[in-house]
Amino acid sequence: MKNQAIGCLLACLLMACLHPGCSSDGGGDVGNKDASDLQTALETTVPCGGCEPGTYCNFDQCEPSSVSMPQDAAPHECRIEWWYYTGHLTDGTGQWGFEIALFEQRVSDLLPDIPNDGMGYMCHVAILDEVAKDHVFTENGSFEPKSWSSDPVDLQVLNCHLEISGDGHDRIRGRIPVGEEGHDDPGDWGFDLQLDTTKPLIHHGGNGIIPMSEEGGDSWYYSYTRLAAQGTLTTPDGDRPVTGQAWMDHQWGEFDSSMFLGWDWWSMQFDDGWEIMLFQFRDWTGELVTQAGTLVDPDGNITAIEGMGAFQITSLREWKSPHSDGAYPLDWDIVIPEMDWKLESRALFDDQEVPNFVKTYWEGSVTITGTRGDTPVTGVGFTELTGYAESTLGLI
Repeated sequence: MKNQAIGCLLACLLMACLHPGCSSDGGGDVGNKDASDLQTALETTVPCGGCEPGTYCNFDQCEPSSVSMPQDAAPHECRIEWWYYTGHLTDGTGQWGFEIALFEQRVSDLLPDIPNDGMGYMCHVAILDEVAKDHVFTENGSFEPKSWSSDPVDLQVLNCHLEISGDGHDRIRGRIPVGEEGHDDPGDWGFDLQLDTTKPLIHHGGNGIIPMSEEGGDSWYYSYTRLAAQGTLTTPDGDRPVTGQAWMDHQWGEFDSSMFLGWDWWSMQFDDGWEIMLFQFRDWTGELVTQAGTLVDPDGNITAIEGMGAFQITSLREWKSPHSDGAYPLDWDIVIPEMDWKLESRALFDDQEVPNFVKTYWEGSVTITGTRGDTPVTGVGFTELTGYAESTLGLI
């Protein structure tokens, strides 16, 4: 029963893995621009003349928000929380994608005697060789973080280490040690990256809160959708100096993720400075029950994409995993009618699944082409698919 309880608990930890109050403790070329050019091009946000605390500037108006920085960068006293970074890197010849995700989940309801105020933790690290089409990852859980500080925000669990500034200037370190590589890919992998935002904080839902469902509660949710990345990528062939761009999500809340079979999530970074985030939840019958997202213009202004039918996503094919029983919908046509976006998002390669003892999922690098009105657009992104495969414990 104890092992079953641990599995269910940690399943809850990853079940929320789309990204979600609580109190605070304290593809192709990488954008066709290097990080410095991109930062210069995007540092054009329109000042509001000074917004009061608890508000932020959007389309030259001060709007209310439930997210308050830098304190909300730190861990909160709530049921579930995670910090999530993805991105695309290059050394001038090779190209790589990366993922690092750190989860915290209250587990004391089922395991009252565990340490650290009844919290459990998970760390996921993945590196994608986008040229060789190879996917290396490691994932595991712990009840004992190596560090968990709110001032400064320094979070370290197993192979994940995040130093978070609260103003979009973070250092992230992920490692895939020899012997811990998924799919038995040999070698020592890792990254040590400095990330610096080129755009303002993005408040999803307009005020920093998104509904998970009528029954499932709300999630606090913010992002830095355009981070310039610079640092070192470690491969079995040695260290490489890399640059690129990244995306950061932070979510927390008291919501009940067991309301959902799974979710689909897209982050998109376009070469002309726009970004889009979309997500949709599926109930236990497989029907879509929630759709929402955020459109971010080059100046950092946001437009909420709200309501069922606000966008349509059609998968063109299915990939069956050789590592699990998973059958994933891949290669998506995306239409946002009201905003006149028509996009083709394509998986860079198929085998980007993370078989996991708690919740197996697909986390993949994608390339994007399409139109915004009459304007052609291109970009890169990541897609997350859950609820399509059993975990190695037989959970879904």
